[in-house]
Amino acid sequence: MKIPHLLLCFLLFICSSNYSIAKKPHKHHPLLFLPVFKDEITKQYVTQIYQRTPLVPVNLTVDLGGRFLWMDCENDYISSSYKNVPCGSRPCKLSGSQGCYGSSCPVPPMPGCNNYTCSHIPYNPIKRSSTDGELAQDVIALWSINNNNNNNNNGSKILSSSTSGVMFNCPGDFLLEKLAYGVKGMAGLGNGYTGLPSQLATAFHLPRKFAICLSGNTKSNGVILFGERRSYHASNEVLTYTPLLKNPVSTAGAYFPGEPSVEYFIGIEKILVNGKIVPIDNKLLAINMTNGVGGTKISTVVPYGTMESSIYKAFKDAFLKAIAKVPIAKPISPFELCFNLSNSATLTGLVIPQVSLVLQGEHNNSTTWDLSMNNFMASPTINDSSDLLCLGFLDGGENAETSIVLGGMQIEENLLEFDLVKKRMGFKSVYMSPDLVSCSNKFR
Repeated sequence: MKIPHLLLCFLLFICSSNYSIAKKPHKHHPLLFLPVFKDEITKQYVTQIYQRTPLVPVNLTVDLGGRFLWMDCENDYISSSYKNVPCGSRPCKLSGSQGCYGSSCPVPPMPGCNNYTCSHIPYNPIKRSSTDGELAQDVIALWSINNNNNNNNNGSKILSSSTSGVMFNCPGDFLLEKLAYGVKGMAGLGNGYTGLPSQLATAFHLPRKFAICLSGNTKSNGVILFGERRSYHASNEVLTYTPLLKNPVSTAGAYFPGEPSVEYFIGIEKILVNGKIVPIDNKLLAINMTNGVGGTKISTVVPYGTMESSIYKAFKDAFLKAIAKVPIAKPISPFELCFNLSNSATLTGLVIPQVSLVLQGEHNNSTTWDLSMNNFMASPTINDSSDLLCLGFLDGGENAETSIVLGGMQIEENLLEFDLVKKRMGFKSVYMSPDLVSCSNKFR
């Protein structure tokens, strides 16, 4: 598996005496970060953390709306700092668990099977499968940016290690199916007590906020930032904000009764194509507070955005009308609408329609998120498809649980900040900002 350049540097410097990993309780870290790269085969966003004692690198698929960090504990999990979370303990109660392991685990116990341990339901949204797994805690280490030196605007990059441990779930290896090669679990960034942002905020004394900037280039890295983004000058960008909405019903594939969703929902009020409103049923844009159906969420495990069938048809029709002179081609899976650009005359004067999302603003106002062409038009690289340009939104079906899902393609090269305290999401397009070049260049 491709290892980010920064982490290759780490493998070199741990052998020298010039660097060390913090083992003692440390002062407030202004910012922690994880490099993220896009797996070329699966299109999954993969990061790498350091965990256990002694620390080992662990590759994880990023799940923005995942309930917690989970990883395979059946194979080669060796750590002197591993601790199970007991049934009835405060962390178990706060996790929302409604399950508990009995006394059937072997003696001596092992990671993943300890008697009288809090259990939860890890879920793989790509495989669409779940199981039970014990909750545990272990040491975790991430890169931090030390910006205390005023003569060094970029700060220095070191590894910081939590001493209190970070909670995670410990299922078997069968849940790894359909994840990228070499991946050992999923990094769940969901908005809940067990989500990695909240766990890291507690372990490292950080504000409960994080930001992501995903690169669409498989040969360069994006980043996940934990903590106060503005403490690092290179990410000090002015963002536009929209409220984060609460869905009272879990949208995960497996959950306990009464559990709310920990995914990130935002309020789309209108969809515009070249400034014209797409005629859709506005009721579909709202979250049904009884069954949790409807609304708009953001996902990193869905490569392309989806829309409920009637929304997709109206959007597709409006888009076709706006790009009328471009010939339609036979689509290539998974795309449903593609255009043929093989004729040079077609390319002359070609203007791709502007797609905009009108969102709820912070003070009962509306704000607009203008998508770059790269966020909704895909160039397939399969066989002889170089002359095709395809719409990067798909039909999500008539009975879609969530009316609109903004997938990886829609959020690539956008700086998104999730403030869990103020319950808002900030956004700024890298493509459309003169101050930003790309996620990979901005935060390297």
